[in-house]
Amino acid sequence: MSESVRFVFPKPKLAKLLQQPGGLPVAEALERAQNNLEAIKPTCLAELQALLELTEARFEAMGGEFEEAPLAELYAIAVRGIGGGEVCGTPGVDQALTSLCDLLDNLRTSQRYDRAAIGVHVQAWRLLLAPENSLEASRVVVEGLRKVSARYAA
Repeated sequence: MSESVRFVFPKPKLAKLLQQPGGLPVAEALERAQNNLEAIKPTCLAELQALLELTEARFEAMGGEFEEAPLAELYAIAVRGIGGGEVCGTPGVDQALTSLCDLLDNLRTSQRYDRAAIGVHVQAWRLLLAPENSLEASRVVVEGLRKVSARYAA
Protein backbone atom coordinates (compact mmCIF):
# COMPACT_ATOMS: atom_id res chain seq x y z
CA MET A 1 0.00 0.00 0.00
CA SER A 2 1.50 3.34 -0.97
CA GLU A 3 0.82 6.49 0.91
CA SER A 4 0.69 9.83 -0.78
CA VAL A 5 1.83 13.06 0.71
CA ARG A 6 0.10 16.28 -0.06
CA PHE A 7 1.76 19.62 0.57
CA VAL A 8 -0.48 22.57 1.29
CA PHE A 9 0.90 26.07 0.93
CA PRO A 10 -1.37 28.66 2.55
CA LYS A 11 -1.71 31.96 0.77
CA PRO A 12 -0.30 34.77 2.87
CA LYS A 13 -3.04 37.13 3.96
CA LEU A 14 -0.72 40.02 4.72
CA ALA A 15 0.11 40.73 1.07
CA LYS A 16 -3.60 40.84 0.25
CA LEU A 17 -4.36 43.08 3.23
CA LEU A 18 -1.61 45.50 2.27
CA GLN A 19 -3.15 45.96 -1.17
CA GLN A 20 -6.57 46.88 0.22
CA PRO A 21 -7.38 50.54 0.79
CA GLY A 22 -8.03 51.83 4.28
CA GLY A 23 -6.20 51.81 7.56
CA LEU A 24 -4.50 54.62 9.39
CA PRO A 25 -2.43 57.26 7.68
CA VAL A 26 1.23 56.99 8.66
CA ALA A 27 1.22 60.32 10.51
CA GLU A 28 -1.75 59.25 12.64
CA ALA A 29 -0.21 55.85 13.37
CA LEU A 30 3.03 57.53 14.48
CA GLU A 31 1.11 59.99 16.67
CA ARG A 32 -0.79 57.15 18.34
CA ALA A 33 2.43 55.24 18.91
CA GLN A 34 4.04 58.31 20.50
CA ASN A 35 1.00 58.80 22.75
CA ASN A 36 1.22 55.15 23.82
CA LEU A 37 4.91 55.57 24.66
CA GLU A 38 4.15 58.70 26.69
CA ALA A 39 1.53 56.76 28.63
CA ILE A 40 4.02 54.06 29.70
CA LYS A 41 6.92 56.44 30.34
CA PRO A 42 6.33 56.78 34.13
CA THR A 43 6.09 53.00 34.58
CA CYS A 44 9.20 52.46 32.51
CA LEU A 45 11.12 55.08 34.48
CA ALA A 46 10.07 53.43 37.75
CA GLU A 47 11.23 50.04 36.41
CA LEU A 48 14.63 51.44 35.40
CA GLN A 49 14.97 53.05 38.83
CA ALA A 50 14.12 49.75 40.55
CA LEU A 51 16.65 47.88 38.39
CA LEU A 52 19.28 50.49 39.20
CA GLU A 53 18.67 50.17 42.94
CA LEU A 54 18.88 46.38 42.69
CA THR A 55 22.12 46.69 40.73
CA GLU A 56 23.58 49.10 43.29
CA ALA A 57 22.72 46.72 46.13
CA ARG A 58 24.23 43.73 44.32
CA PHE A 59 27.32 45.73 43.40
CA GLU A 60 27.86 46.82 47.01
CA ALA A 61 27.64 43.18 48.15
CA MET A 62 30.29 42.03 45.68
CA GLY A 63 33.71 41.07 46.94
CA GLY A 64 37.05 42.25 45.68
CA GLU A 65 37.94 39.28 43.48
CA PHE A 66 36.55 37.53 40.42
CA GLU A 67 33.42 35.52 41.06
CA GLU A 68 31.30 34.29 38.16
CA ALA A 69 27.89 34.30 39.87
CA PRO A 70 27.75 37.98 40.95
CA LEU A 71 28.91 39.15 37.52
CA ALA A 72 26.29 36.97 35.85
CA GLU A 73 23.64 38.36 38.19
CA LEU A 74 24.59 41.97 37.41
CA TYR A 75 24.49 41.16 33.71
CA ALA A 76 21.00 39.65 34.02
CA ILE A 77 19.73 42.76 35.80
CA ALA A 78 21.34 45.25 33.41
CA VAL A 79 20.20 43.51 30.23
CA ARG A 80 16.58 43.74 31.42
CA GLY A 81 16.82 47.54 31.36
CA ILE A 82 18.09 47.90 27.80
CA GLY A 83 15.42 49.61 25.70
CA GLY A 84 13.78 51.34 28.63
CA GLY A 85 15.97 54.42 28.35
CA GLU A 86 14.69 55.19 24.87
CA VAL A 87 11.08 54.96 26.05
CA CYS A 88 11.83 57.19 29.06
CA GLY A 89 13.57 59.86 27.02
CA THR A 90 17.00 58.95 28.39
CA PRO A 91 18.63 57.02 25.52
CA GLY A 92 22.05 57.33 27.15
CA VAL A 93 20.87 54.83 29.76
CA ASP A 94 20.44 52.17 27.07
CA GLN A 95 23.93 52.83 25.77
CA ALA A 96 25.40 52.72 29.28
CA LEU A 97 23.62 49.45 30.01
CA THR A 98 24.89 47.97 26.76
CA SER A 99 28.41 49.04 27.70
CA LEU A 100 27.99 47.54 31.18
CA CYS A 101 26.79 44.26 29.69
CA ASP A 102 29.75 44.22 27.29
CA LEU A 103 32.11 44.86 30.20
CA LEU A 104 30.58 42.15 32.38
CA ASP A 105 30.59 39.68 29.50
CA ASN A 106 34.25 40.39 28.74
CA LEU A 107 35.23 40.15 32.41
CA ARG A 108 33.44 36.83 32.75
CA THR A 109 34.99 35.46 29.57
CA SER A 110 38.52 36.40 30.63
CA GLN A 111 37.84 35.60 34.31
CA ARG A 112 39.02 39.03 35.33
CA TYR A 113 37.56 41.52 37.78
CA ASP A 114 37.64 45.31 37.83
CA ARG A 115 35.41 46.72 40.54
CA ALA A 116 36.15 50.32 39.54
CA ALA A 117 35.10 49.74 35.92
CA ILE A 118 31.83 48.16 37.03
CA GLY A 119 31.27 50.90 39.59
CA VAL A 120 31.68 53.71 37.09
CA HIS A 121 29.03 52.09 34.88
CA VAL A 122 26.61 51.79 37.78
CA GLN A 123 27.21 55.42 38.81
CA ALA A 124 26.78 56.58 35.22
CA TRP A 125 23.46 54.73 35.02
CA ARG A 126 22.18 56.86 37.92
CA LEU A 127 23.54 60.03 36.35
CA LEU A 128 22.07 59.29 32.91
CA LEU A 129 18.67 58.44 34.36
CA ALA A 130 18.19 62.11 35.28
CA PRO A 131 16.01 63.65 32.53
CA GLU A 132 17.69 67.07 32.82
CA ASN A 133 20.92 65.81 31.19
CA SER A 134 21.70 67.30 27.83
CA LEU A 135 22.27 65.00 24.87
CA GLU A 136 25.85 66.25 24.65
CA ALA A 137 26.56 65.50 28.32
CA SER A 138 25.06 62.03 27.93
CA ARG A 139 27.13 61.43 24.79
CA VAL A 140 30.36 62.32 26.62
CA VAL A 141 29.53 60.01 29.54
CA VAL A 142 28.63 57.11 27.23
CA GLU A 143 31.79 57.64 25.18
CA GLY A 144 33.85 57.36 28.37
CA LEU A 145 32.03 54.20 29.41
CA ARG A 146 32.69 52.61 26.04
CA LYS A 147 36.40 53.31 26.45
CA VAL A 148 36.34 51.62 29.85
CA SER A 149 34.53 48.52 28.58
CA ALA A 150 36.70 48.38 25.44
CA ARG A 151 39.80 47.81 27.60
CA TYR A 152 38.49 44.34 28.38
CA ALA A 153 37.25 43.41 24.90
CA ALA A 154 38.77 40.20 23.55
